[in-house]
Amino acid sequence: MKQNIFKQGLVFIFGLFIMAGGVVLSVKADLGISPISCVPYIYSLRFPLTLGQATIILNLLFIFIQMLLLRKKYRLFQLVQFPVVFLFGFFIDLIMKHAPWMTPGNYFEQAFLCLLSCVVLGIGIFFEVKAGLTYLPGEGLVMALAQTFGVEFGKTKIGTDASLVAIGIVSALFFLGALEGIREGTVLAAVLVGYIVRFLHTRFFLFEQWFKGRGKKINHPL
Repeated sequence: MKQNIFKQGLVFIFGLFIMAGGVVLSVKADLGISPISCVPYIYSLRFPLTLGQATIILNLLFIFIQMLLLRKKYRLFQLVQFPVVFLFGFFIDLIMKHAPWMTPGNYFEQAFLCLLSCVVLGIGIFFEVKAGLTYLPGEGLVMALAQTFGVEFGKTKIGTDASLVAIGIVSALFFLGALEGIREGTVLAAVLVGYIVRFLHTRFFLFEQWFKGRGKKINHPL
């Protein structure tokens, strides 16, 4: 069982790293980033925070909201989200530090990086789902809201993403005086990433044999 959890952990951490790469690609594309990342991106522009640090703060807030919503129903095992959050933020800053050369020269190159970021994000989430160990607090918040209010996960996800974009728009206009970080790429990510994850999830049955007989497993809605 310990060996299987170790394998799950490796796949999950690899998925986190890939997802962090997708976030960085969307930032470099400069066509708007995904709904879950637009708020920390805007606050990283206004305050002395890196994108990774702002992402950590937002995700910690998501964890506390989960606890408030679920109360006694909150699974103690999901406290593992705390170190996961810090690792994800670290990966984002690490990749950002080594990607200053990635500057598109025209809109075509920006569009390519934007599409690539969606694909990379989808692949990273696919690994996260396949690991079956835990999930990022953003998804945990959606699941907690769906469970608390009895609304289907997909509809709750759309509502949560829309709320984050609205918060991002208000924050950008208030703090920056311009609509930074939210553009056509934000809409593309909101629509495309989920389809990429579902496509991979139904076509590629990786890790099932590797994880055979595994112990701890979570049920993921994707």
